[in-house]
Amino acid sequence: MVDTKINNFAISRWRAEFVDPAMERAYHLHVEADVAQFLARALKLWALLLTVFAWADWLQLGNSPGFYILSGLRMAHVCLLLCLAFVLPLKPHWATWGWPVTIVAIAGYPLFFAYPYIMPDTGAMGLAIMMMMLLSVYVFVPNRLGLTNLVALIGFAMVIFNSIIAGATLSQLILVTIVLAWPVSIGYAAAHRINTGNRKAFRALRLAENTNLELEEEMTRRKTLEVELQRQALTDPLTGLSNRRQYELLFRRELERHRRHGTRLAMGMIDLDHFKRINDEHGHEFGDQVLRTVAETLQEPLRSCDILGRFGGEEFILILPEASLQQGIEVAERMRKALRSAAVIKDGKTIHITATFAITEVCDKDENISDLIRRADEALYQGKRDGRDRVMEAAAA
Repeated sequence: MVDTKINNFAISRWRAEFVDPAMERAYHLHVEADVAQFLARALKLWALLLTVFAWADWLQLGNSPGFYILSGLRMAHVCLLLCLAFVLPLKPHWATWGWPVTIVAIAGYPLFFAYPYIMPDTGAMGLAIMMMMLLSVYVFVPNRLGLTNLVALIGFAMVIFNSIIAGATLSQLILVTIVLAWPVSIGYAAAHRINTGNRKAFRALRLAENTNLELEEEMTRRKTLEVELQRQALTDPLTGLSNRRQYELLFRRELERHRRHGTRLAMGMIDLDHFKRINDEHGHEFGDQVLRTVAETLQEPLRSCDILGRFGGEEFILILPEASLQQGIEVAERMRKALRSAAVIKDGKTIHITATFAITEVCDKDENISDLIRRADEALYQGKRDGRDRVMEAAAA
């Protein structure tokens, strides 16, 4: 689940980055493809502008050594810009890392600071270009704000240093400082707003994702709960068999199918022999264990379409779709033998379980399951009088 702790989303006031390193890495991973694409375009445009403005050097210097020096510096920087632009699609994480573009930007300063020595009368134009460059680095070149500040600080320091070497007076240095502080301040404020806004948007996205996940989890929990409630409403909690509501519903469905298509339908009742004695001698907890074992054993010989339910206490209901009376008796006989073979261990003693079965088949006069239960119940009593552990036939009169 997305972490929504407020501290994880705190944004540094000065760096315009998430205070939490893990959240900042998550943000970088989220935006790196878009940032890499935008940065590559910005670098290509930067290289194009450097190339186009070479004509101004030619107009000023003509075919001179100074022109070739400036051209060499210019083309070296253009190559660096284009190399980084074409590498970024292969290494998009470089865009959010920030150091590659920072190094390439700083590498362009030698070209700028060579101008005063080759063309001494370009001081005012150079200062204007530096102002534009500082503003552009902040606004048009996507980078981490701290690294952009480093690029601006180095450029700022080099201008002041060159001014001192050129013999600028204190008032001139103050003027240059004020002039350069303007694009740096404006650029910093704009970049800070952009970086902060992007991270706030990312924070909103993560919160929305978290809300969606919570909703999905809540829906899953409710669906699971609904399924569980439905299961509990239709199954016996002790044995896991169909309860009365469920097996009567299934019987009605099979009875309707029997009447529409003329299919056979058998039903039976099962009564464990001497179960009260087991409860009295070994306790009700052991009796529950016996009932669970009986439920598992009785299901083994059945088909997937057959229905076994708990009637109550130690009695069970058996519904056999598409089965005749004789087929039902055969199924019951297999169940009886399986139950005789089963055993439950109690204090090192093996306790065998038997049951009496009564099988009947739906006839035309049967209106509901109660009619069949009455017939099967009478046969069960007869089976118990005859000695138990047997399958009785409850034929319709």
